[in-house]
Formats: sequence, C-alpha cells, structure tokens
Amino acid sequence: MTTPQAVLRLRDLEVRYPEFTLGPVSLQVVRGERIALVGPNGAGKSTVIRAICGLQGEYGGSVTVDGRDVRALGPRVRTRIGVLPERMLGFGWMTVEEHLRFLSSFYPSWDDAYAEELREGLGLPAGTRLANLSKGMQVKLSLVTAEAHRPRVLLLDEPTSGIDPVMRGELLALIRQCAPSGGDRTVIFSSHLLEDVEAVARRVLLLRNGRLCGDLDVGELAAESADGSVASAIYRRLTSE
Repeated sequence: MTTPQAVLRLRDLEVRYPEFTLGPVSLQVVRGERIALVGPNGAGKSTVIRAICGLQGEYGGSVTVDGRDVRALGPRVRTRIGVLPERMLGFGWMTVEEHLRFLSSFYPSWDDAYAEELREGLGLPAGTRLANLSKGMQVKLSLVTAEAHRPRVLLLDEPTSGIDPVMRGELLALIRQCAPSGGDRTVIFSSHLLEDVEAVARRVLLLRNGRLCGDLDVGELAAESADGSVASAIYRRLTSE
C-alpha cells in the first residue's frame, strides 16, 4: 500500500509575542486532506496560517511545503499556496475584473478561464469596484483569487465569518468542490463556527492558548457525542479543563 505523500510539515513551530506564545506545534498534512483549525479567538489559528503562507515574521522551528522551506524559497514556494485572508487585500479603486487581471500576473499557473468561471458562478459583477463590494462579495472574490491558480494547498482564514447563512452555504459548497474527498488538493481553514467545521473538515486540529490540544478525525469526534454531533464534541473538548 502506498503511503500518502506529505505536502506540508510543521516542526516545532513557535511564535512569541509579548503576551502570547504559539507552540511549539508539530504536525504533518498529507495531500488531499480537508483540515479545520478550531479554537477560540486568540488561540493562534491565524498565526499558524500566516506561518504556512510565509507571511509570519520571526518564528522558531520550520514550515515546509513539498519538502521546501517557506522562508528559504519565498515566492517559488508561495505560488503553490492559495490564501483567503481574514480581510480582503486589494485596491479599492480597482474593479473586480481589473483586480483579477492584476493578480494573474503574479502566478505562472493562473487560469484565466477558471477564474472567470468562478467569478460568474459566484455572481461577482466584473465592473464593480472593490470598495463597493459587500462583505460577502469580498469573501467570494478572495476565494476566487486564492483558487484561480490551482494551488496545491488552499488556506482559508475564517472564510465564513460575518456573512449571511445563504452565502455561507454557497462558500462551503465551493470549498468542498475545490477539494473533493479523494482529490489531490489540500485545504486548511480556520473557524470558530463549529457547524462549518462539521460541514467541510475530515480532520480537526484543536488550538487553545497557543497549544495544539487535539488532532482528531471527524469520525472520532462524532463517536464521542450521543447524537453524533461533531460540533458538540469539539465544544466539549475546547471547554474542558
């Protein structure tokens, strides 16, 4: 039997701030996994994501994608990673179409046809300026830009926070479509919305006070709850002493 290939490794990742320390965190992620980083606000979820995509400042330990250190190889590694940040990045005066065209120049593997397919499918108006997009539309556009170059690893930082339930459902469906079970795309997303975790993830990493306090399959979590609720099991684990 072939051993699944590791696409991402964190070895003793440690980030120190004056009033908070993340880690050390070690984990291995294989190709095709859909993973949720779960924990209360301030647990370290966004810090982990920043380290993986090469945007974190000083830290101890190492982060590698396909065996290559994110810090050492910079942009060459980062083109393998798609990122949906907590807040949309872009110039407010640009239209959606101009924004996509501008970003496409940074990614050799950018697929114009796929970006247009995603834009139309999500109902993003090409001529609307970024400054005039609603919160939900900003999240949709960020997902298009993260996915359009077909990255090996897709990182989503609180992708459904602050948007309405209908749009949340659309985005969760698209995440599952981008990374179907058994595929070769790896998705890591952070969330404090446990229902979203249950809808998408197959593996759950629990963070509390900067520490990795659980690394569980959703099947294990479902078995812990009398009604099979993954969300209930996660809540109990995060609130237990």
